[in-house]
Amino acid sequence: MNIASLSMAQRSAGEWLSSLPTIILLLLTIFLASGEVIHSQLLKIGESTWEGYFKLRTAGLVGAPTCNSDPNIEQEIQKAITEKKARMAADPLAGILGSEVNEGAIRQSLESSRSICRNKWSDYRMVQENATPGVIAFRNLETGVAHLVTTLGGYKRLLLCLLIIICAATATFSRHHIALRPAQTRKDHLVSTVGQLSANLMLLASAWVYRSAELSAVADGVNVDHFYLHQFWIAGFSILSLAAFYQLLRPPKDLSDGGSWGKSLLTIPLYSIMCISAGIQFAQQGYYHGISVYLGMLMELSTLFLSLALYIWIGMMLRQTKLAHLVFDVLRPWKMSPELMCFVVLAITAIPTAFTGASGIFVIAAGATVYHELIRAGARKQLALAATAMSGSLGVVLRPCLLVVIIAALNNAVTTDEMFSSGLKVFSLSLFLFFVYSQFVRTSPARIAPLSEAVPASLKRLVPLLPYIIIMGTVVVFFRDILGAELNEIYAPIILPVMMLSILCYEKLSVKSLHVFSLTLVPLILYSSYNMAGMQEALNSGNIPTGTSKNELNSLFWELFWRNMLLSVSLILQHLVKKTSAKPHHQPEPGTGEKLESSLRFATNETTGHIGALLILMGMSVSLGGIVERSGMMENLPETFANIWVAMTILVITMVIIGMTMDPMGAVLLVNATIAPVAFANGIEPLHFWMITLAAFELGYLSPPVALNHLLTRQVVGDEEVESAKVHGGSFYRRHEKYLLPIAVMLTALLMVSYLPLMSDTLHGYMFQKISHGG
Repeated sequence: MNIASLSMAQRSAGEWLSSLPTIILLLLTIFLASGEVIHSQLLKIGESTWEGYFKLRTAGLVGAPTCNSDPNIEQEIQKAITEKKARMAADPLAGILGSEVNEGAIRQSLESSRSICRNKWSDYRMVQENATPGVIAFRNLETGVAHLVTTLGGYKRLLLCLLIIICAATATFSRHHIALRPAQTRKDHLVSTVGQLSANLMLLASAWVYRSAELSAVADGVNVDHFYLHQFWIAGFSILSLAAFYQLLRPPKDLSDGGSWGKSLLTIPLYSIMCISAGIQFAQQGYYHGISVYLGMLMELSTLFLSLALYIWIGMMLRQTKLAHLVFDVLRPWKMSPELMCFVVLAITAIPTAFTGASGIFVIAAGATVYHELIRAGARKQLALAATAMSGSLGVVLRPCLLVVIIAALNNAVTTDEMFSSGLKVFSLSLFLFFVYSQFVRTSPARIAPLSEAVPASLKRLVPLLPYIIIMGTVVVFFRDILGAELNEIYAPIILPVMMLSILCYEKLSVKSLHVFSLTLVPLILYSSYNMAGMQEALNSGNIPTGTSKNELNSLFWELFWRNMLLSVSLILQHLVKKTSAKPHHQPEPGTGEKLESSLRFATNETTGHIGALLILMGMSVSLGGIVERSGMMENLPETFANIWVAMTILVITMVIIGMTMDPMGAVLLVNATIAPVAFANGIEPLHFWMITLAAFELGYLSPPVALNHLLTRQVVGDEEVESAKVHGGSFYRRHEKYLLPIAVMLTALLMVSYLPLMSDTLHGYMFQKISHGG
């Protein structure tokens, strides 16, 4: 009997025990992330509604002042003088230090105290007179939100811990952990499950030893933070061990016989291999709780990894929509040659890749669509697989990629603005290199439809995208203009889930919901236009608000102008252009729902498994990095090399090896602690170094032995389709194009980003421009 097959209220046990808790944790994460924004806006609303709200909100919480607002100053002066003289008489050093009493200073002090006291009484009486029931009710709401956010904010580590445990258990039951090949035979299942069981037991032992060590530290009087988490980790690893043991006793019924023990080793999940490798090394060092110690480092960045979980949810909701198909509908009339189509697709998909954290989750969300559309355009299967894999990593250097945010959070040598500015140039270089390489290896002449044919057809197919522009624009404008939260690396994890939910409401609930968004967007644009009029007046008068500059205000004005113009034109066209009922150019994919409820359910079910597979893998990557850190391997590198060229060569090779063997999210912690100081000491600028790191990680996503994006591509495209793409005969390149083309592009980009800026200060300054902030 399969646990997942048990059902209640038309929902499986897996949905009740994993998907439901997961969506609750994700919604809590969104609330915590948006809590500060909500509280800030509540304070602004209170101050704009009731003058002096910051004082009025203390009504009933602060008692009446205890000071005397009308003291007898002369009497108090004489009393102070008498007390002063009495103390001086009892002080044997008074004659040395001076025996005079400064009556003027005493009077000034008493008058100042009286003024302060009168202000306190004035504020108190003002609060008592103006604290209406409405003020009290609003204050209770505002302080309640603040208290809830503050309280729950202290448990982000617990939220991440629970998310990892629940989702990793789900990935175990659903056989969703990432491995070099799927388990298809009984031998595969046996080897894979024994590997998972061994790793989970090793995690359990590590967590138990770690708790004992910290318990001893507490007994010795050492203050240990977040000690309560140990119980959750121990319970969680026990659940994972039991899940693997259950899978061992009750193997799936769809397994075939045969197979070889050698190939079966490739079915062991990567997290198990990393965990066992790290655990053995730590045990040999007598550091039995090492895995748990380094797993705790993940908790230090709990906010960022919770954001990654949200990005995965966003990607799975994106898969439930028609957006990817509609975008391809716009491209189809151009009838581009396969290589040119791949180039355009990579340029477009880099944006959602960046918005989904560049964790490869875009491949899972839209990889199947990308692959089949490229095949439809005439691409050979090896080329389509290469482009699909690259679509999940090329946006790693673009805003608001989470990996860049993690790098900026770990050190203050670079900022996200600087990295995203340089990243755009690196992305452009990589994209250009793909175009060049793909044209060199093309098998047919480059082609594109005439403009007179392609442009009208594409414009016509833009019409179905207008509702999406309106919906996304409404969400963006609401957050930007009402809540003061821009769609950037900070607020994207909050805004994008709302955007995806809104799109699903339009597609799956009712197309009439578009009227609600349109009616909401109109007043938002009017309100924005009113604010723009104020900006224009400030620019004309020269009365620039404090904290900004004229150039910044002018840039903001034109940014809002073009945004409002785009949305206004979209609204007009949506209600004027005649809609056609043309047959869609796609069929619903398996695993997508027809209704809102089923779509959200499918998206959350998929999200649960992917979160478990990715986060446990990242945690073990950190532990594997701990082995490298403790081995002293990096300490063998000299602090300074003969010259910067030698240093750059050694560092590039090291970064490529790390990128090929470790998950980038975990590897960046190792790089920051061990390699970055060596690079800086040898004269490599921090911004230059981190862009090299990101380029190396992009290469790592696509290179064996792990090649994570190729594994994810195989997962969404299907083993049979990948096997059918194999070329028998022909050149070595044609047989392995899906690996060689991405490696050639990214390796060339890495070498150019690493070495060319060292040859020219002008190029270095252009590529890695420092950005200063100030009004």
